[in-house]
Amino acid sequence: MLTIKNVRPGILIIPDAGLKLLPGEVAPVEDQTDQIKHCLKTGVLIQIDKEKADKPSPQGKQDQDDDLSKLNATDAISKVNEEADPAKLKGYMEGEKRRTVIDALKNRLAEVDVDAS
Repeated sequence: MLTIKNVRPGILIIPDAGLKLLPGEVAPVEDQTDQIKHCLKTGVLIQIDKEKADKPSPQGKQDQDDDLSKLNATDAISKVNEEADPAKLKGYMEGEKRRTVIDALKNRLAEVDVDAS
């Protein structure tokens, strides 16, 4: 059993698994089909732990601060440009999939590292 989550901003249809996932929707699947494997590889879907899917996560300010994926790319880049903590920027870098946001993170890390020297 595998639990997957749609991280796209729109509806995701996976025909070979018979799934139609809304943005942020979580669904359990029995087997990884070819299309699910492809979606996981490209970052359209993420695999989540069963325990995390069962427990509602607290939607506080702290949770929102630590996750750029909940923001659209423009807002995420703005947030990155305001951040001055290299450790936090590196943490954002680990989970980010969008190329434009990754580029902004790299540029901001270079700026912050220069300022720290």
